[in-house]
Amino acid sequence: MENTVDNDLSEQGTLQETVAEVCSSGDPEEEAVGEDEVDKPPEEETKEAPQESEDAGENIDYENAVLSSGTHVAPTVNTSTAADAVAVDAVADDAVSVSNTSSRIPPFQVRVLYDFESQPGTGELSIKEGEILTVTRQDVGEGWWEGSNAFGQAGLFPAAYVEEVTATAPPPMPPPPLPTEYANVGDEWVENRTNLESNNWNASQDNKATSGFNVNAQRRPVSQQMSYDNDDWDDDWDDDDSEPGNNYLNGAGNFGLSAPNRAAKSSSSVGDVSTAGRDGRGTVRKSFNRFSNLAKSGVEDFLVGAGKASVDEKDKVFVEDYGNGPVWKPNSNEFTCAITSPKKESKFHGMKSFIAYTLMPSFSSTPVSRRYKHFDWIQGRLSEKFPLIPIPPLPEKQISGRFEDDLIEYRMTMLQSWVDRICRHPVISQCEVFHHFVTCPNDEKLWKTGKRRAESDKLVGANFYLAIERPDTALDVMQTEAKLEGYNRFFSNLDESVKLLQNTCMDQAKKHQTAFKREYNKISHSFSKLSRAFDTDPSNCAPGLTEAIHHMSEAYSDIGTVFEEEPKHDWDPLCHLLFEYRGLIDGFPSVISITKGAIAKRRQVEKEANEGRLDYDQVPPMVRRSDTIAYALHAEVAHFHQERTRDFKKAMTSFLTEQINFYQKITDRLRESLEKFNDV
Repeated sequence: MENTVDNDLSEQGTLQETVAEVCSSGDPEEEAVGEDEVDKPPEEETKEAPQESEDAGENIDYENAVLSSGTHVAPTVNTSTAADAVAVDAVADDAVSVSNTSSRIPPFQVRVLYDFESQPGTGELSIKEGEILTVTRQDVGEGWWEGSNAFGQAGLFPAAYVEEVTATAPPPMPPPPLPTEYANVGDEWVENRTNLESNNWNASQDNKATSGFNVNAQRRPVSQQMSYDNDDWDDDWDDDDSEPGNNYLNGAGNFGLSAPNRAAKSSSSVGDVSTAGRDGRGTVRKSFNRFSNLAKSGVEDFLVGAGKASVDEKDKVFVEDYGNGPVWKPNSNEFTCAITSPKKESKFHGMKSFIAYTLMPSFSSTPVSRRYKHFDWIQGRLSEKFPLIPIPPLPEKQISGRFEDDLIEYRMTMLQSWVDRICRHPVISQCEVFHHFVTCPNDEKLWKTGKRRAESDKLVGANFYLAIERPDTALDVMQTEAKLEGYNRFFSNLDESVKLLQNTCMDQAKKHQTAFKREYNKISHSFSKLSRAFDTDPSNCAPGLTEAIHHMSEAYSDIGTVFEEEPKHDWDPLCHLLFEYRGLIDGFPSVISITKGAIAKRRQVEKEANEGRLDYDQVPPMVRRSDTIAYALHAEVAHFHQERTRDFKKAMTSFLTEQINFYQKITDRLRESLEKFNDV
């Protein structure tokens, strides 16, 4: 059934691409939808136009295939022994296979046999025994179906928990309701995670996926994430101008999962219970809860020592402590990268247009050309490689007027700020993939070689912790937990205040350009009408007064223009900075949550060792790994504070300077009008 659906989707994707090609060849509007389409370096874009349709069709085919088989892991049953776990797992698999072999084609109705409680942020649907559901999709994978209830709520539910309305018998051995042990490591972790997820900060985050480790990585467009596994990077895998709801993985049916993670099955399951250690005692094992942030992020593999990847000396990252807390080791080869010369270029004989920017790193004399989609690609790679480091957001996309000078200037300014922030980071600025981005010549083969090397990097995600070298001093657990709570409060308060100030900036900019300008034009018009009335005096007894009032009218008209132009000098730059910080702040809750989970896992291991249920020699490795995670978070927070101090000092100084200049312009203009009355 799944193969048939996948083949149908593949044929449908190819057909859609062919139709799009035919339509675009005769549509004069096509130029307006091709700016951010990723292709080879601009110099070589027009050489492979005949191949465009075939390769683009393959991309859409692959994307549909991945979406149709997206992995969502079914819940498992907590059993007391490894043998029992395997037995239950086998029976559950049989039940799932029976359910998934239904000959009916959605939509059709099913009856719920067992209660199931959904986990926040996973796209799951809570169901109750006896409830009637409408199945809309069976090819989700791993024993899950998608459907909706009588209230219109849609989501995922286990296929083995329901039966078709026409069925006469339940599955042979249904899974029981979720056990209380389903939490990661007991009540303490449940309480910590509940507190974090119920925090006003997280609750107010719009469209934020909570299932992954790095927010930036989760919110990649589908087209971009599919490209990670596709060597044809130069093909048309972007749909910049389509609706955002169709591009992002946070919608219904995708469950907030990032595409690179969906190809791999979660390794956390009942069958993962380790064999008994010496003297019949167990070894460190992974949690039964597949839905915890710790398991989803892959950090649990690192904690239990399952993460395996070789680390070269050049790939090592160092955390130092100079007496004021952990920090990243400063970059000894600091550099900058200038973005200049935005240029409108085209391909396919002018059918598709785009803007190319020139990048010039300070250590190189060779400029390179990059498009917006190239920036989008590198941001996705950095987000995947460094899950513990929030990657700053790129400027938002805009379709209408995207070739206008103001928009091009705005985008170039924001891209420059993005590159500057990456160059200042002591870890990201030294990674190979970023150097490839800023130095690779405009050559297709060289670009693809570097791209494939970056996508084959093993030190990504949780494996990146393997590359971290930190001080040998063990961290105090109580102090670490206190710091984590402090981080959580700080970023929550900062997020709220940044949102408020950003809204204020946008409101003031709008008022300056509309309401304030309109009011000063009214004042100007009133004085102008008075001067014209004085000018109708037949005797013309006070011409100087008439002229002075007329000059006063012009002064207020000029002041209205000053108000209209002022936001680009003060409110807009401040708003741009706040936009960047909102993206940075959004990345910290998941990192803090993961670190809390690591500490909780450490406490669990220590407790089990003290009770004799675990070999005590398993404790020191767990302590070292949990400390590595905590050290990394402390270092990243320290870098954030350093950047925050620098950025806001510069921003506020510039803002106040421009405000003084603004009011000085108004004062000077009014003083000129005042002097006119001295001659009356």
